[in-house]
Amino acid sequence: MDAILIGLSWVLIVAGGVFSVLSGLGVVRFPDVFTRMHAASLADTLGAGLIILGLLVQAGIGADLVGIKLILILVFLLFTSPVVTHALAQAALRDGLTPWTRDGTPTEAGLDSTVEEDEALAPDALRKTSGEGT
Repeated sequence: MDAILIGLSWVLIVAGGVFSVLSGLGVVRFPDVFTRMHAASLADTLGAGLIILGLLVQAGIGADLVGIKLILILVFLLFTSPVVTHALAQAALRDGLTPWTRDGTPTEAGLDSTVEEDEALAPDALRKTSGEGT
């Protein structure tokens, strides 16, 4: 039974390493920031998650704190990675970057109306409308 768990843990660790390497390849090979971010967020999260699961199988959840720490790291990773990727994509869109398309036409998705709303709610604009800035 011990040999099966060790084999399973190594399969998970190697699979996680493969996904991490493929994620790095995607970051180098893809054409724009959005596709690169997609490769980095999905494959890297899966790769790191598989590596942590493999380490968890090796360490065990028992009374040792190592298993609990690995579970906490995995949960933190699964919650923060999508949020950070979403924030980076929103920042890139607001900065004016457009997603790459195969035929070179602009995409329908844009943040023009959102950017205008944000500019209208800027602190300078609020001071000018309320009369505090004069």
